[in-house]
Amino acid sequence: MELPDPIPFFFGAAGSELFGWMHDAPTGSQSRFGLVVCNPFGFDEICAHRSIRHLAAAAAASGVPTLRFDYAGSGNSCGDEFEPGRLNAWKASIHQAIDQLKAASGLEHVCLVGVRLGATLATLAAVERDDVVGLVTVAPVVKGRDYVRELRILGQTTATESSQARAGDDFLESAGFVLTRDTVEVLQGVNLRQLTKAPARHVVIVERDDVPSPTEWPQDLARLGSAVQVETWPGYGAIMTSPQDAVVPQLMIQEIVAVLTRWQSSPRTVAGGHASLGAASINIEGTWSGRSTTVSETLARIDTGTSTLFGILTTPSGFDAGDERGGRPSVVMLNSGAVHHIGPNRLWVTLARYWAARGLTTLRLDLSGIGDSAARPGQPENIDYSAEASRDIADALTWLRGQQDVGSCHLLGLCSGAFHALKAAAAGHPMNSALIINPLTYSWADCARLGKELNDYEILEQSTKYRKQILTLEPWVRLVRGQLDLGTIRGVVTRRLRDSWAQSLSRLRRVFGGPPENVLSAELMAAIQCQIQLRFVFTVGDPGYDLLRRQTGRAFDRLSQQGELSIDFVADANHTFTQLDSRERLIALLDTLMPSVRGHARSSPDRTSMAESAGV
Repeated sequence: MELPDPIPFFFGAAGSELFGWMHDAPTGSQSRFGLVVCNPFGFDEICAHRSIRHLAAAAAASGVPTLRFDYAGSGNSCGDEFEPGRLNAWKASIHQAIDQLKAASGLEHVCLVGVRLGATLATLAAVERDDVVGLVTVAPVVKGRDYVRELRILGQTTATESSQARAGDDFLESAGFVLTRDTVEVLQGVNLRQLTKAPARHVVIVERDDVPSPTEWPQDLARLGSAVQVETWPGYGAIMTSPQDAVVPQLMIQEIVAVLTRWQSSPRTVAGGHASLGAASINIEGTWSGRSTTVSETLARIDTGTSTLFGILTTPSGFDAGDERGGRPSVVMLNSGAVHHIGPNRLWVTLARYWAARGLTTLRLDLSGIGDSAARPGQPENIDYSAEASRDIADALTWLRGQQDVGSCHLLGLCSGAFHALKAAAAGHPMNSALIINPLTYSWADCARLGKELNDYEILEQSTKYRKQILTLEPWVRLVRGQLDLGTIRGVVTRRLRDSWAQSLSRLRRVFGGPPENVLSAELMAAIQCQIQLRFVFTVGDPGYDLLRRQTGRAFDRLSQQGELSIDFVADANHTFTQLDSRERLIALLDTLMPSVRGHARSSPDRTSMAESAGV
């Protein structure tokens, strides 16, 4: 039996819709229940997104209809993290997802699988229902107070002094995601050891394989009447490393599917079909600068001829066409690393809805093999520096230009997305400008070194550090004690000498009228000759800026002086803008770099206005 393609859709009450993916079982499959998968919170969800997609596909292939979804105010769902009562809203989202799955599948019972905080929310939701026959919890948060402490520690590792002072007691910021004070207070009061009712007849607890797990909760569940199974299937630590390095836990997925199969009793034929599925587009109402505004979000499936790219198109309403071509400016937002289309820290969702409220059209896109876009035939998935990206961008721009009221087209990318935006501009793809944020490399050769040897930006960072420390006592003491990695130092020095020699040769060729061998300079010139504006944005201190200057030589100064490219900086921020205040300043800067919309004056965004445009 052939497994149907998963279907994206919006569901729930108008104005507060949730976003989900329905993974249908093959037609004629038999199952007693459907499965709802509950995401972890924040950066954990970013890391686990690919693994959860594989889990949903595997469960559906075994005959169990499966729904994965975004909670209210997260992912692609309506709402914002600054709304009150987030924990209860997330639990209510699980109830909506269960009801939606039952209506779509025709089944009367469900099982729940939750990861980390999602396991906790799934447990709390299951206690309030009588139709949950089984519960699988992966690394569950048993005590909310301990979890809040963990989030605080994680947040402090990347926070600047100004961001800590700004947050204060108003909200908790952790790895780019926010919990308001009231949500933190409710979360701190959660204790799964205090349940008075069993969440389900069958419960499986998959313990973490990276740190010890509490042992008391399984006993509590057993006393409440649940048949409890505690497992240590490996994989959790590998899931949560980073989006680009995360490894799909195949053994864990196989075991979870096996558990679901064992729980089947008196299975019934799944009806199939999607009569009860929700919509492919929604309207989000908000207020911007005192003006009521509606933006629309539509699910985009872009046929490349060999695969399908997924994205979400956000469009304005109530604005006149905004540029000289007779259409609104439009922006394609590319993946940052292997982060799916919501963007780092959900930044693309916030920015897309804010810009749509201002009159721009945006497409937040998953490149092939990333997020929810399938890899092209014969290609691996989850490759952030993929050579297929150029074709993906060309296909997306062609598709976007075919939409109604689209005028000028622009690319926006951060980190690897910035790299791909620059390469697409150099290739002359049909765009008007590229917004290039914090690229860490400019060459395919450097991309090939990822995970194998030091990259260009690492060489630059290390050599800068060595120059600063060479006249101090500390490195010499470490050298005498044998605490320095001499192999790394030797590699840095060798690469720096080689790069300096190559740059000298290139300058010598230009002096004698020979063709320059500087690939980056040639790419910049190629984009400019295609009348594509290049707009670079760097975090102050990010190595990409120094790399750009070094690898372009005098061409950088000449092009900057001629206004052919622009360079802007964001201070007091890290590479991916994990602090809220740095994201707000980045959005304010990007707003000045985009074409203005006729009849709608610019104004600097603040937290309230961005939240409103995001659907609050």
